[in-house]
Amino acid sequence: MKKVFLPINVRIDNKKILFVGGGKIAMHKIQTVEQYTGNITILAPEIHQDLQGKGFTEIVKRYEPADLEGAFLVYASTNDEEVNRQIKEDAERLGILVNVVDNRELSSFISPAVIRKDEMTITVSSNGENVKKSVAWRNKIREMMREDDTLLQ
Repeated sequence: MKKVFLPINVRIDNKKILFVGGGKIAMHKIQTVEQYTGNITILAPEIHQDLQGKGFTEIVKRYEPADLEGAFLVYASTNDEEVNRQIKEDAERLGILVNVVDNRELSSFISPAVIRKDEMTITVSSNGENVKKSVAWRNKIREMMREDDTLLQ
């Protein structure tokens, strides 16, 4: 199978990252993204209490296409498949990269499993085909790093 996702690092510290969805589906992705930027906007009818008050822009309402204005990356992370599909179509029309969480086929980008230590970042990706395997590899690499301190220096 042809690999369709190019593994690159993208500067996002000065870009608006929009999460449409404010529940547990979004929470995991936000935990990764917030390591790289605080410029996160969460838009949802309800925002999980663990995401509130963390300095993110919070917009409590239902999604509308105009909500994509100014976004660099969008994570469609609602529990409504039709809303996620609409976000994907709207973002694509505007030339905005979109990740439909847990749906590789609708996504224009995917997020790899990440290990960060000082200035080093290691990512593991299965090209969106086997997320559990990517996470297992990441955890194995992390454990190898703990066992061999020279890898951490």
